Amino acid sequence: MKVIVLLIFHHSMEILPVNFSTEHKSMLSHLYMMINKGYLAIPEKYDKLIVSLRTAQAKEYSLDKEQTSYDDLLDAFRLSLKGYNIK
Repeated sequence: MKVIVLLIFHHSMEILPVNFSTEHKSMLSHLYMMINKGYLAIPEKYDKLIVSLRTAQAKEYSLDKEQTSYDDLLDAFRLSLKGYNIK
């Protein structure tokens, strides 16, 4: 199944297509790096996102959606970090 999501950045009003079938692994890897380096802090009120991150299961950076609670939130979170390039 091919899913394409469009990101809209308000400051430039540019629409960027994001193809999950080709970019899902790199987005999960990027999220993992951002968390491990301590760049992210998630307030407790986002409890479903926290549950999603805690239950996330992946093999070779491919998310197992059956094992992950609130997997749509995790997908949205990965997309939200797409514009941040931190080395």
